[in-house]
Amino acid sequence: MESNRAENNIWAFYPLMLVPGIVLLLAPSTVETIMKFYHFHESLGGLLQVAYFTGGLVGILAITLLMQKFDPRRLLLSQVALLVGSLLAASFAPSYPFLLFFYMISGLANGILITFPGVYVTQVSGESSHHAQTILYSFFSLGVVIGPLLTALVIHDHTSAWRWAFRAPALLIIPLSLPVAFVSLKELDGVKAISRRTIRAIVDFNSSLFFGLLAALLFYIAAETAVSMWLITYLKEQHHMGLGAAHWVLTGLWLGLTIGRWVFGPLLKRTNPFNVLVPLSIAAGVTLLVAPLTNSKEAAILMYPLVGLFYSCIYPILVGYASWFPDDLSSLVFTLFLSVGAFGGAVLPYLIGLINQYVGLVVGMCSISVLLAGVAACLFWLHSTVMGGE
Repeated sequence: MESNRAENNIWAFYPLMLVPGIVLLLAPSTVETIMKFYHFHESLGGLLQVAYFTGGLVGILAITLLMQKFDPRRLLLSQVALLVGSLLAASFAPSYPFLLFFYMISGLANGILITFPGVYVTQVSGESSHHAQTILYSFFSLGVVIGPLLTALVIHDHTSAWRWAFRAPALLIIPLSLPVAFVSLKELDGVKAISRRTIRAIVDFNSSLFFGLLAALLFYIAAETAVSMWLITYLKEQHHMGLGAAHWVLTGLWLGLTIGRWVFGPLLKRTNPFNVLVPLSIAAGVTLLVAPLTNSKEAAILMYPLVGLFYSCIYPILVGYASWFPDDLSSLVFTLFLSVGAFGGAVLPYLIGLINQYVGLVVGMCSISVLLAGVAACLFWLHSTVMGGE
């Protein structure tokens, strides 16, 4: 009965997940204006996303330890408070180094707010985790859809209005976190902290499954982050699109991703998730390669939302495989999956930014398709070694 009640109360995470989605795209939505505000190029602008994911990586790695010390409600609400404080501090930062520091703290809090609900769902939903994760993260992606629109309302070229893009989610999350404060959440017993012994237990259980999924998530999150990070810059500089219109294309990408999760999510109850995962990965990679090569603004406007549709279920399905591991290890596996994803999100999009600056935007945006090729390669390897009999 307690387990059923805990699973039913997952709805309380839905409004909360909107704001971490908004914060995820703060750097991509503001980087063009911030670069102009501080008069620098992609090599320094990319540090904004590096700072965010560095903080996120620290938060994700600390989450199992925090789960041992705090109940779910206290853990989530403390990170809400930290996110509010750090975003407001970032909005008042007197210089770019201060902005990077406070945004790194925001990344730490946001990483925990993104990760913990997924860990919780993995624990309480068991075998239905693929479907439950897809619904949960559809609300997160809805927040990502809202983010660029919210930023477009407050931001203008060559002004400090980007500061309000940081303040808005800080104020918005306060009422949206209230459901978590009042529902009953199951305490997650037996959660193991990250250590050499627990990682060895995961590897011993199924090393091929673990490392294959780990690599696939690294490539996928890097690809998702890279497109979001540099799409507005690409559209403005390559196609001379206005900042507002470029924000709409980025919004379209994440709207496609959100719609895809709502459309494909129910299918995961009736079909092998792997049969959805492979076509989506291949289609996303091909579209990412073709879109910049057309050198057409109209093609970009149509094809990047299509990329979002193809992206839609890749992440929820991949992290849903954490439920294949023993119950006492699944939360740790989920955390490690997101940790390596945060590493990929910090490093690889920055490298794409360097390609954009020194080789060209078309080559840089096309190169993101290589990351999806990496995802597909991991999936075929997993199918041949682990999932062939699924």
